[in-house]
Amino acid sequence: MTELSSEWRPELDARRRRFREILEGAGCDAGLVFGCDGHAQHFRYLTNFVPVLGDSWLLAGSDWRCFLTFQWQIVEAIGRSGIARWDAAINPVPLVVEAVKDERAKRIGVAGLERMPVPAWRALVEALPGTELVDVGAEVARLRRRKSPLEVSRLREAGKLTDAMLDAARSGARPGVTESLLAGRLSAIPLESGGALAFATTVVSGTDDPIPIRMPTARRLASGDSVMIDLGAEVDGYQGDATRAFVLGKASPAQRKAWDVVRAAYEAAVGLARPGVPCRELHRVSSEIIESAGYRVAHRIGHGIGLATSYEWPSLDTEESPLEPGVTICIEPGVYAPGAGNMKLEDDFVITEDGCEILTRSDQTLELNI
Repeated sequence: MTELSSEWRPELDARRRRFREILEGAGCDAGLVFGCDGHAQHFRYLTNFVPVLGDSWLLAGSDWRCFLTFQWQIVEAIGRSGIARWDAAINPVPLVVEAVKDERAKRIGVAGLERMPVPAWRALVEALPGTELVDVGAEVARLRRRKSPLEVSRLREAGKLTDAMLDAARSGARPGVTESLLAGRLSAIPLESGGALAFATTVVSGTDDPIPIRMPTARRLASGDSVMIDLGAEVDGYQGDATRAFVLGKASPAQRKAWDVVRAAYEAAVGLARPGVPCRELHRVSSEIIESAGYRVAHRIGHGIGLATSYEWPSLDTEESPLEPGVTICIEPGVYAPGAGNMKLEDDFVITEDGCEILTRSDQTLELNI
């Protein structure tokens, strides 16, 4: 059985204490955290565990209790969380409802309310007449913005594994290899090292049909191709997210022009990645460089990384709050143009007291000798 390590116990104790403080500040007698497939980051933050499948519920009342859809992982969950009481059912909602009723709470703070299915929410409301459900999701999300030293250490490890995947992509991308075969080989690297995949590995090749992202296909790489590799490794739930693009052989003028624009947009954003700079400013300066070169901005210039990638705060295109020490982000400008193919450069960073630390360091060279 996985045991709760000495480094995780104080980390989880501190997180749960802050969650209790949020509940107390909102005048709540108890707390409820809901998570579903792909959106259980609050649950994992407070338990150090997420199931491979199904819903997850955490009840913070007189004691800590958890509920899952499947019982398969309960032994693992107890060890990773240090929480002794776990139950499971294909439909765990009745178990949750009965446990919440036992608390006799008049005001319950809920995190994950925006993802809770309507039938589950209705079951709680109907079973708890006179009890108010209060959305505290934003406050819990705010706890996760600035990463602790333990979280940063896990993101560094995820970054190293992500680099290993990118290095293997550079050595394994050769004419005749299919996108899907290359993606499969890269995906094995974090698994063999005890990690996991943050998301499905993306390989997009060619120059004439650029698209920001798609699943790998049976297309065979060819000389002159642009090859974009977008991937990430995960360690203890903390997810890397990085991209490299390279050309198999000598770059054409169209490929070189697009790459130079991406590099300039990347360097401009990295130069602003420091405390006090509004998040949107990174997107603005990068977008201006891309647009002034005659290309379309196909997506935001970056987002947060942590227990999620694309869903993690902040979204650099819309968030006006300033960057702070401990915030972790990726910067990912891209140009997708016929003749050039996919050109994107993405790395992970943690904001420090006076700048930023890069977490992914794989080779950024454009041309690949074949």
